[in-house]
Amino acid sequence: MLLLFDIDGTLLRVTDGTNRAVQHAVSSVTGRPVSTEGVSFSGRTDPEIFRDVLRASGVTDPEPVLDDVLSTYVEAAQDAIRPDHVETLPGIPPLLSALSGREDVFLGLLTGNVEPVAYHKLRRVGLADHFGAGAFGSDHADRGRLPPVALRRASSRSGRSFTLRRTVIIGDTQHDIRCARTAGSRAVAVCTGRFARSDLQPHTPDLLFDDLRDHRAVIEQILSL
Repeated sequence: MLLLFDIDGTLLRVTDGTNRAVQHAVSSVTGRPVSTEGVSFSGRTDPEIFRDVLRASGVTDPEPVLDDVLSTYVEAAQDAIRPDHVETLPGIPPLLSALSGREDVFLGLLTGNVEPVAYHKLRRVGLADHFGAGAFGSDHADRGRLPPVALRRASSRSGRSFTLRRTVIIGDTQHDIRCARTAGSRAVAVCTGRFARSDLQPHTPDLLFDDLRDHRAVIEQILSL
């Protein structure tokens, strides 16, 4: 079984640094004051987010500068997001350790983060080595297009044949659930991000956890999907 984890709000929480990196990337490339008013960050890909930040900051056509902004953001995030700014969420280290020891499971990532920033966050809390492959916001701005990318990379890396039907996408937002549904995969939601059970339940994930503290029970339920 292929298990694809979201990062922010699912595996870890970044408490500081992200906003500074975003502000620096947009202001240094465009020379404009930066506004994030009305921009939603949770569950979205970095290219989607930066398009909206650029528009909110007065850039009517973000496309000509988007690549430069993302490149600058990657560099800025390496400095701005320090180890003391990243916290693992409840139950994650024992959960990943237990899953990494199983031969019937392959752990991957499916995240809106661009790839360098994704691994930077994971390295800050010692989680990067658990994940052999993944798909990222740098692969496509549309989250719904990422599961096949992750599957191909996981199959190539592991030498196993995975299918989207036997893939589980684990995340903390309705976007993760919708992504799984679009791909024909299983959806597992966890209420450790910005959304409560009452927000996620209407999107009908296959499993919904308040958190992942009871890692043995979590593994048993996920592998029974």
